[in-house]
Amino acid sequence: MRQFETPHQLYTEIGGLFERIATKPEVQETLKSLRLCVRFSYTEPDATMTLSAADGAYTVVCGHCDAMPDVELTMTGDVAHRFWMGELNVMEAITKRDIGVNGSLGKIMRLTPLIKLAIRSNRERA
Repeated sequence: MRQFETPHQLYTEIGGLFERIATKPEVQETLKSLRLCVRFSYTEPDATMTLSAADGAYTVVCGHCDAMPDVELTMTGDVAHRFWMGELNVMEAITKRDIGVNGSLGKIMRLTPLIKLAIRSNRERA
């Protein structure tokens, strides 16, 4: 059985994670220096989330978004669950093509502090 059976389940879980971490002071501090638009494209189920960060704030759009992403990460819902739980070696997943990457590696690396904070928050909640 898949971790997420419907896009709504994925949006609730992962979108909720993005909303929860936005209230954390360390995330707000990280966002001050981040100017980036990232699209997460998921399969199984098919879903799209776009995170836009600029000037200390960010927005998350679940579903279609017209914003042009700087970086796009593609993965299945099950890989996404493992990714956000910190149960995945990201570089290995990219090498094995479990995670597809479209965009500059430098821009992806700018996401590292935010991703680490999200994973820590998600683990604390689980």
